[in-house]
Amino acid sequence: MTLDDSRAAWQFTPTKWHTAADKEKFARHYIKFIQARCPAEMFHKWFYERMTHLFMHIAHYNRFGFYETWCDTAEKRFALVRHHATFESMGDAMWTWSDVERTLKGWIIESGILLEYEIEVASARRQTTIAIAKAALSELADDDVARLVQERGASANMPNRENRAHAFTQTSLRAEQQQLFSIG
Repeated sequence: MTLDDSRAAWQFTPTKWHTAADKEKFARHYIKFIQARCPAEMFHKWFYERMTHLFMHIAHYNRFGFYETWCDTAEKRFALVRHHATFESMGDAMWTWSDVERTLKGWIIESGILLEYEIEVASARRQTTIAIAKAALSELADDDVARLVQERGASANMPNRENRAHAFTQTSLRAEQQQLFSIG
């Protein structure tokens, strides 16, 4: 499902308190919000108030607490989208927003956005690890760094199943290691 789908494709059921248009407005904003990687400026009060009633969320005290819990890092955003993708909606759409939950869950699964978020988390973790390693290496004497590079090179050349399976990545890994161990 994309944002370009016709209104007929949404099929939201009005409730006693909300129209089908209310549900559609939320769903469209949700998709834009998730595609934009959950920017704080798109986490409006009305959006937060509705979100706290969907996917078994709670208020987290206030809008800022909810945002901090679910949206302010790549890892938290991935957890949010994964939670929504695995959530089992309950209730009658005439009384709840279960139809919106099911629609958004379908969009998450079909769009591939969950995989994109997972890749972003892996990249963020890797960047953090590299930054920590660079900071740690900067504290060592040059001869200690040289010894570590030699030890790493020796262990990378040891034959094992993983090295045989991923031999094509060894060249790029060595280039990354050289970049990592270059302190200057």
